[in-house]
Amino acid sequence: MVIWMEYRFDNYILKAFLASGLLAVVMMALALGLIQLFRFGPGLPASITLILAAIAFVLSASFFERYEVGSIMWSMLVSIIATLILALLSGGVIYAFSENRHPWDELLSGFAICIIIAMTLLSYLKRSLGEIEY
Repeated sequence: MVIWMEYRFDNYILKAFLASGLLAVVMMALALGLIQLFRFGPGLPASITLILAAIAFVLSASFFERYEVGSIMWSMLVSIIATLILALLSGGVIYAFSENRHPWDELLSGFAICIIIAMTLLSYLKRSLGEIEY
């Protein structure tokens, strides 16, 4: 008799592991993007960065105008932050795949630390914001 085990996302431990793992991957990409930025300069050309800034500005301005919660200055701040995050993420991916001098033990140690920090952050946010239903 074959026992069929169905993997569902109702398991709390699996949800917590996936959420902290994905957040840790983003944190590692941001950290590698900062290394890329300070060592070699921006990973993206200026034209692509300006396009990202323009798209983020239009999206944030239309959101703030629709819900009447902010101004053009808040839209500018949101677009600068979003552009910086997207540029760092892309720079981190470029740095991770172009530089082959990374020792795997350092990357795995950094990833493990990021998982711990991500789980701590998610636990704190869950307590402070309440239960979020998926």
